[in-house]
Amino acid sequence: MRPPCGFLPSAFASRLQSTLGLVVLSLLTLVLGDPMLAHSDTLINPTASFGILSLQFACSADAAKTILDTWDGNALLHARLSLYWDMGFAPAYGIALAALTERFFAYRARLGARSPAAIAWLPIWAALADWLENLLHLCLISASGCGAHALLPTLACSAALLKWGLLLGWLLAMFLLALPNRSNR
Repeated sequence: MRPPCGFLPSAFASRLQSTLGLVVLSLLTLVLGDPMLAHSDTLINPTASFGILSLQFACSADAAKTILDTWDGNALLHARLSLYWDMGFAPAYGIALAALTERFFAYRARLGARSPAAIAWLPIWAALADWLENLLHLCLISASGCGAHALLPTLACSAALLKWGLLLGWLLAMFLLALPNRSNR
């Protein structure tokens, strides 16, 4: 399996994995994430104590309705804006983490270690699950023309759980790969 940057022109892939490329990707992630969080923070209330994250983990129609009913028109606008910003944040963190992973793999290769390319894909797949989740939540908030309204919270929650599972899997894999190889002692 080719890593994500293997599908890009080599000069561009090298730029993404360079120190400057990783700094730019990290800054882009922060620039897109800050307004997303700012809009989400306006949604915090006793029912939605984690803002938009509370909606992410509302896996039933009743749980989602309970949260959405606590948000007035202004809050729903902030929810939409948070999700729109997340549509840019998701590919930014996905690409940044994939490029960082590939740079780490290149370092490991110079030491003679091999790394499974699938690990570099985990952040990309997480970003795609994040997009799907965002689209489902936008449908849920608008509740018009999306059909299967009762299924939307379950589908959105499933996408959110997939996203967080993929990111956790990536983090765990990177941690394990960073540990010293005990078989060489």
